[in-house]
Amino acid sequence: MIKPFHKLTRMEFDKLVEQGITWEEMAQLYPQPVWCSYPGAVEGAMGCWKLMDFQIKSRMSCTGCDCYVVVEKKQP
Repeated sequence: MIKPFHKLTRMEFDKLVEQGITWEEMAQLYPQPVWCSYPGAVEGAMGCWKLMDFQIKSRMSCTGCDCYVVVEKKQP
C-alpha cells in the first residue's frame, strides 16, 4: 500500500530500515506529500530535513516553506 512519507510513524520507519529498505524503495512506497516540490524530499540526508525528522504531520507544517505547492481539493 502506498502512503505518503509523512503518514509513517517513526516505529514503522524503523521497522522498514531493519528490513533493509532502500531510499529508492522508500520514495516509491512512501512518497513526499503532494504539496511538496522539494527535489527528492524522501532521500535521506539529502532530502527535506523536517520531513525526514518526522516533523511534518500535515500540509500546515509546510505552508511557510519555499517548496510548498498549493494543491486544490478535488471536487466530488
